[in-house]
Amino acid sequence: MKRISASDFKKAEDKAFSEDLRIAETVNEFGSSEGEIEILEACEVIKLVKPRPKNSHKGSFGKLVFIGGSDRYQGAVQLASMAALRSGVGLLNVITTKSAASALMSYAREATVFPLESDRDGFIDISGRENDIKKIIKSADALLIGCGLGQGKDCAKILDIAINSAECPMIIDADGINLVSECIECLRKVKAEVVLTPHPGELARLVGEDVDNVRKNRFECAKSLHERTGAVICAKSSSTVICAKEGSYLSVRGNSGLARGGSGDLLAGLISSFAAQGYPVSEAVKIGVTVQGLACESATKKLSERGTLPSDILNELPELFKKIER
Repeated sequence: MKRISASDFKKAEDKAFSEDLRIAETVNEFGSSEGEIEILEACEVIKLVKPRPKNSHKGSFGKLVFIGGSDRYQGAVQLASMAALRSGVGLLNVITTKSAASALMSYAREATVFPLESDRDGFIDISGRENDIKKIIKSADALLIGCGLGQGKDCAKILDIAINSAECPMIIDADGINLVSECIECLRKVKAEVVLTPHPGELARLVGEDVDNVRKNRFECAKSLHERTGAVICAKSSSTVICAKEGSYLSVRGNSGLARGGSGDLLAGLISSFAAQGYPVSEAVKIGVTVQGLACESATKKLSERGTLPSDILNELPELFKKIER
């Protein structure tokens, strides 16, 4: 098992940034058998993926409720939903605007939808549907909120409903993170575990620091946020830092093919799918990050790092899981 110290991780990131190298190349120079950050090995992480019982049914693999999307950001719902479905969740129910729901049904026919009206800006309007939303949330084995949600007048309200109603693991991404950054202590109200998946800009908002300082001290920022909130922190960048109560981890899988809009939605769908299937939350995060990285590497080998889209990475998932199941 390879580990790296916090100070050596900072040196590795600084070297990778200044010399324009992949973080994987520099981390290997500093890794040892000691240190507080465990370097995730893909061959070990994929062993966490359990065989699917032969006598199973759709209820065996959990129900994921996904609150997100808007008239403006319909692609985020599609990517996150398909990532969840392609990674094995049994049932997916998506709460989104009518326009986004209509678009989703032609892209992910296996999902069910709960369409809501949109406000004048194209964001979710929950007027009169609060009790319905609470009922759906309480039926979930995992809850994903934020992808494509926006920051409309009712978005903070639906986040508050989720925080007070959820009795299952809750994965908060994208605009969900931006909304939470204004009331960070409210995360302590959630009855089950929470996962936050910030990129550097979102992590900066969560910890109240500037982005440059977060880049230079990403592990320390992620760890302090975990300690403050109790949430599992999945801090995304050219490498991914995971801080959980079980320990701290570093994934260096993937490449610049992930450096475009939509990759975060894909990852959120993967993590929430495994959480809904009953995996411990920290395992769900490790598996999701590793699977996305491996699928990215496979896609870019065929298509190039410049030309690969998140939808191309999504298309690699069935073949990747076929190998894992073997």
